[in-house]
Amino acid sequence: MITKLITTIFRNFPILKGKIWKVWYTYLGSKVVPGLRFMNYGYYKDSFCPDLSVNDEKERYPIHLYHYLCSKVDMKNLNILEVGSGRGGGADYILRTFKPRKVSAIDISITAVNLCKELYTDNNLDFLYGSAEDIPFSNNTFDLILNVESSHCYPNFDNFLREVARVLKPSSYLLITDFRPSSELDSFRTSITSFFDVISEEEITDNILSALDLMSSKRSKQIKTFLPSFLNSISASFAGIKGSELYNSFQNKDLRYFMYVLKTK
Repeated sequence: MITKLITTIFRNFPILKGKIWKVWYTYLGSKVVPGLRFMNYGYYKDSFCPDLSVNDEKERYPIHLYHYLCSKVDMKNLNILEVGSGRGGGADYILRTFKPRKVSAIDISITAVNLCKELYTDNNLDFLYGSAEDIPFSNNTFDLILNVESSHCYPNFDNFLREVARVLKPSSYLLITDFRPSSELDSFRTSITSFFDVISEEEITDNILSALDLMSSKRSKQIKTFLPSFLNSISASFAGIKGSELYNSFQNKDLRYFMYVLKTK
């Protein structure tokens, strides 16, 4: 009920949607939670098991989502931007694992950006405050842009795509993975194809559910350490805990999760 109500509000009041998500992520960014560098729902597949360091192993399934997406394009020596970088674990992992020349990362939460600047100090990794619908870089700056489980928060998805196309160089890539209500998939795809050529499209809803099954116990304990008890139902759904409204929405396919490799037209 809560998830459907929030979805209805967000669909009819997109500006309010953006403000609510900004407040929520700003609050989360202010909370230092040991071992929580990723906030995505993870990815699991029997045949997919990249080697990870001891430290990375602690967040294997959220890392899987980044690794699986990023393995679709050779990133070596590229200039990369992540839009919606959250707690910074993804940008840091990409730099260490796929060897781009540089990774820049923007987020709408100033507290998250400040947290990332404290946690990560590599000279080739920059965190900046910025909006996905007003990316603070010049035209034709990046070889590749990455967007992981963030675009569903944006007031205007088309504005985001337009900005991405602007700051990407010609014949460059957007890698995006996120979920949408099943009822919005047609408009979602129409927006994508208006700005980009689709190189690949893959539904990964079942892989997300498998990862949530494996992570639910740990995530449930984590959110209880920094969220008040009266938010238990909402926070459990936000975290995708097994049995929550959001988890059930993935299970019955009211929500579906996709991964795209896109190229500038």
